[in-house]
Amino acid sequence: MRRIGSLVLCLLLGLALTATASAAPKSKGPKPAKVKVHAAGELFCPASALVYGGVIISARRCYLVYALRDSRGTFLAFADPNTKIPRGQVVRLSTPAGAKVKGRIFHLVPIQTTATIMPANSIMLVGIRAEDLGPRYSVTIVGIPSPNVGVIFNVR
Repeated sequence: MRRIGSLVLCLLLGLALTATASAAPKSKGPKPAKVKVHAAGELFCPASALVYGGVIISARRCYLVYALRDSRGTFLAFADPNTKIPRGQVVRLSTPAGAKVKGRIFHLVPIQTTATIMPANSIMLVGIRAEDLGPRYSVTIVGIPSPNVGVIFNVR
């Protein structure tokens, strides 16, 4: 009889422990990323300063985002919102429209591409997918044939 009583007591104790463990508050995992897709020509206004190497994208202003390719490489160009070129149009830097936009670029951030996304010495408005990952901020170009072209910034 004692064995049955101690067996029942062990079973009840085990059930009580599992019930309290499952009722305990669950720890929070990493916060889900805040994702926003900006169409080409839509303003990009970061909520906090973004840092990539020596480049600091200020949070106090809004930008138009371009892809720029010249003899130095391919870049994400953050420019004055008052310098629009037609969406989807590739503009040569040697033209008056290209020179005007190039003169109003505030920040150039180098990007690595596995394929040519545009001709040399040209600029083009691009759409971006912005993901706020907490201490990091990812900006990926959308609407181009080469996938996953983008930059990961540190948030300041």
